[in-house]
Amino acid sequence: MTRQNSIIEGPRAVGVPNPAAVDAIRAEELEAETRVGPDGMVRAATPDIPSMPSVSDIVPNYRLDGHVTIVTGGSGGLAHTLSQALVAQGSQVALVDLSVDKLARVEKELQEFIAVNKLAPVAISTWECDISDAQNVEELVRAIPRDHDGIIPDKLVHTAGYCQNVPAHEYNAARAEHLVKVNLLGSLYVCQSMTRQLLERSKRRRSVAALPGSAGEALPKFPNASYVLIGSMSGLIVNTPQPQVAYNMAKAGVIHMVKSLACEWARYGIRVNTISPGYIATPLTKQVIGGSPEGAALQEMWTSRIPMERMADPREFVGAMLYLLSRTASSYTTGENLVVDGGYTCF
Repeated sequence: MTRQNSIIEGPRAVGVPNPAAVDAIRAEELEAETRVGPDGMVRAATPDIPSMPSVSDIVPNYRLDGHVTIVTGGSGGLAHTLSQALVAQGSQVALVDLSVDKLARVEKELQEFIAVNKLAPVAISTWECDISDAQNVEELVRAIPRDHDGIIPDKLVHTAGYCQNVPAHEYNAARAEHLVKVNLLGSLYVCQSMTRQLLERSKRRRSVAALPGSAGEALPKFPNASYVLIGSMSGLIVNTPQPQVAYNMAKAGVIHMVKSLACEWARYGIRVNTISPGYIATPLTKQVIGGSPEGAALQEMWTSRIPMERMADPREFVGAMLYLLSRTASSYTTGENLVVDGGYTCF
């Protein structure tokens, strides 16, 4: 890839400027900057001197125009629904999975979704990647801007992962190691690569001095950057009756890893959070529980332990995702594990 001469602030750092995309991002950043007073303190929606705030000062919006969101595990049932919500909010999407054939189907269905709902067209790209291979992930993340008009991704919805049900004393070491590498280390690799690309290809933004003549502290470079990783209630509780020790410990690791990254990268304005679902009725799960009497019995046991007495629909995670991706909705939320489980972990 030949690096072009134009380098600007924010997620877009290479390529010929796209005025609409750049203006949308800069408008968000300008609004963030104007909330910082000359003393370096952030201005609240309710000022010391009473005045009438605008609606935008109070009510968040969830538009993602001008941004590229990486969606890993892009061919999965949950990722498919979340991707529909992303394009509906104006985000470009880079779908990532092991199978580009499956992603081609998802891309086609997303384009149909856009057409049927008369949405503004957005760029959708598909990428084959082994999320457990750090070098593969690094190459992927650096290649994505080429298919998105030079825009560097600053939004992530990381759903890639899988579960195995194996009694702990029988778990083959190689299988357990691979699961942990995909579910836990793969989560780290994609976050690392995205952050490296943002930090390497951005210009430093202006500083706000606390005192006249002092250097002050730089405003966050990436006030819109938000990574949303899919954890699991399995990182908090032990599922029953299925034995899944490697999955449980990997998801517990994801939840704590997110807290660590959130603390390290808060200085850059990068927010990192998890959504921990309970049992979801994805097409694959429906196939498993509906294919045999054993599957039906498993579903009955699961739902008997859920206060809401049912599994989740993938659409019920859209609100949590958009909340965490939106700077206007969740600018003070980082390192959080948002549990959406129908109350399962309350018992």
